[in-house]
Amino acid sequence: MTKHGSPLVSIIMPTYNYAGFIAESINSVLEQTYRNWELIVIDNYSSDNTEEIVRGFGCGQIRYMKFKNNGVIAASRNVGLREAHGEYVAFLDSDDLWLADKLEKQVNYLSTHKDVFMVYSKAAAMENGVLTYTKGRAPGRRIGLTHRGIFIDLFLSFNYISCLTVMFRNGNGLQFSEDKGLTTVEDFDLWLTIASEYEIGYIDEPLAFYRIHGKNTGARIKKYVGANLNLIKKYRGSVSAPVLMRKYATFYAYVLSILPEAMGRVFRRFGG
Repeated sequence: MTKHGSPLVSIIMPTYNYAGFIAESINSVLEQTYRNWELIVIDNYSSDNTEEIVRGFGCGQIRYMKFKNNGVIAASRNVGLREAHGEYVAFLDSDDLWLADKLEKQVNYLSTHKDVFMVYSKAAAMENGVLTYTKGRAPGRRIGLTHRGIFIDLFLSFNYISCLTVMFRNGNGLQFSEDKGLTTVEDFDLWLTIASEYEIGYIDEPLAFYRIHGKNTGARIKKYVGANLNLIKKYRGSVSAPVLMRKYATFYAYVLSILPEAMGRVFRRFGG
């Protein structure tokens, strides 16, 4: 606890050339009903006016630093984890948004569920200001507060835990993998590590908005597919043969489902 009588929450926000989005993202933090937080902005040496925008807020709760991550966003998040002073840690990319009661609901949850290490919620996707779909569900499709044995259910999925909805307890030395082979799934990798050791809680409502646009990392289909395959290889020794076979079947079904779209993009790109 801090001198304010409530847990400090450290919010980690990596950014790079998102001057067109970052002010809205920071404002969604400033508008939180829960007030005891610090925002750590880790700028990958943006060439636009990101620094000017962040410093322009003139808020003592915002810490701005520059760090060259060499294209590995996990490295920036890890800097934030090392710099975090809070009892709890949360993540918000510089193009996404939180609902005003996001921190309040998750701090209350972790404060009253001492056996839970991490909590997440649903997230609503937004494209051009329009809500398109909602991501996130309870493990095993069971609606409730906490769930043991989430690891297998999560492993078999394509990650239903959005990074911008997560809050977990600080101080366990956890970090995101900086392996470039896991780029686009480094958060999924960390959730699997956490799920293998701790209990994870769930709030069954959207507490954040994921903004869809042309710069989203997840839009790089080839890298995303390769990273998911690498993730399966990393954890295949932690599951039974039937579970691994089911995962591979799901993975290759997904690859086949996106082939027409991927081939269409290649065809259009090269003037076919």
